[in-house]
Amino acid sequence: MTETFDICYLDEIIIEGQTESGKRFRPSDWVDRLCCILADFQDKKFSYSPYLRPMMFRNMQCVAVKRQLADLSPEVFNYIMQFAKDNHLVITDCANFMKKAVEEK
Repeated sequence: MTETFDICYLDEIIIEGQTESGKRFRPSDWVDRLCCILADFQDKKFSYSPYLRPMMFRNMQCVAVKRQLADLSPEVFNYIMQFAKDNHLVITDCANFMKKAVEEK
């Protein structure tokens, strides 16, 4: 059985759950906290925004951010990117993320 790497979309930026020095980022619920910025709760149902979503890859929590968010809500986009930079998280685009995933296989 082959492993698939269709884990993100080409219009997404991936914020990995590890720092640039390779350490796992804490607290463990950072992804939920970040994604809840744009989440919606209607009719007793919670849903993430189509522009900001959690994802898992090889036991690493990540956040996928649609590039469109920069145009739709620049303040939120800048906040998310600044959060990642301030915490020295690895930021990459989907194409490079998938390339790295194949290389680490």
